[in-house]
Amino acid sequence: CSYAEFGKQWYQRRVRGKDLDSDGVSLIMDALENASKEIESESEGEPEDEDEENESENDDEDEDEEEDEDSEDEDSEDDEEDDEVEGMQIDIPNQDDDSEDIDLSDADEEELKKEDDRLGPAFTSLTQFKKDEKAFKKEKAVKKVKRVHFQVKILDFVDILIEEVGFTAATMEVVPFLLKLASKPSSVGPLYERILSIFKGLFAMKSEKLTLQFDEAKKTAIPELQKVILKSTNKKIQQLASQSLFLLCKKHLNSPEPKKKKRKSSAGKAPTRGDDVCEVFRCLLDDLLGNKNTRVDKNLIFQLVERFADARAPVALLVTSYLTSDSSLFAKMQAIAILQRVLAFADAPVLSHADKMLSALGVLLSKLLAAYNPSPHHVRECIKLGIKVSAVAQKLESPAPALPKPTAKALEDVLSSDVAMKYNDLPNLAKKALSAFAG
Repeated sequence: CSYAEFGKQWYQRRVRGKDLDSDGVSLIMDALENASKEIESESEGEPEDEDEENESENDDEDEDEEEDEDSEDEDSEDDEEDDEVEGMQIDIPNQDDDSEDIDLSDADEEELKKEDDRLGPAFTSLTQFKKDEKAFKKEKAVKKVKRVHFQVKILDFVDILIEEVGFTAATMEVVPFLLKLASKPSSVGPLYERILSIFKGLFAMKSEKLTLQFDEAKKTAIPELQKVILKSTNKKIQQLASQSLFLLCKKHLNSPEPKKKKRKSSAGKAPTRGDDVCEVFRCLLDDLLGNKNTRVDKNLIFQLVERFADARAPVALLVTSYLTSDSSLFAKMQAIAILQRVLAFADAPVLSHADKMLSALGVLLSKLLAAYNPSPHHVRECIKLGIKVSAVAQKLESPAPALPKPTAKALEDVLSSDVAMKYNDLPNLAKKALSAFAG
């Protein structure tokens, strides 16, 4: 539909007292989707030169004028050549005495005229074909520009609506669609920039306009955003989806506690809001540490623990489980890096899981030392994690957690290991870790 038709349908909704709801979102998305499909279907046609597609109307007119001038010059040159040919004799070098001159004036003028009449329509048809082909490409390019302009106008309208109604359930229905639209190859230039502008305004929205309930968002909005992060190859789109999840989590953490009875987890403990936030990113964390072809960036989890202190302890507990799982060594080292990042904030709730972290660390370190030709980097990072746990306890002025015997045994094995013989810093680190927990 045209923008006028879209505006008419929306006006009829406003007359009935309706604003941005599920039906209104469907109207917006259908308009954008139909225009996008038309652009993509036309792009699947005959191959076109991109430079020709992007020519402006002025350039086309200039080229038409140049072609007309060239054709006039060619016609004038042809006329001059015809004048010179008439009565001209072609001398062929004498190869023997029997050769004779050929005089074009001897040719039958009627036959030449018939030949001209036969060739004339062919040249005319070829010229007309080129003009029709160019006109078709120009018309196609103009239609594409009009449809992109239509989509941009709809997005202008969406931006105004979001500013008016705030961050609601209906708004969150639009967000995943905008991310998918921005991921399409046809969404370039002004369309892509307009979508980014909408998200920029959304992320800068004041807290009083964030009215979406977290439990409601978990049903549709959050799963859709998770899918975008897991499947998209566009880093910018992934970042926009991540920021949208962060916005939802921020709203949830800052909202007042509900008066209804708290739900119980499977362990019998009432989950905190930090647990809720961790659960939002759990599938992303699982994909990062369990899928060798993951598209999830480790920095996403770093941002999570930096932004939300309440989520650090649940994240640390979840990541610790990967140190003793069947995941790859690369995934385990990713988990070590995340734990080191979490411990950098020296939170008491995180320290409460120190015994589990140290136990898992001992299991991993023993496996590394038992392997053939272990990586010194992996051994080094494991020992540093143990030292960091002790440093957090010291910073919080808490007693150092007890070092599990298997972990202590693994650290002692480092001192006599072959890898420690080659890398002098490893024995020193192991001794430092053992002394940190000795007191």
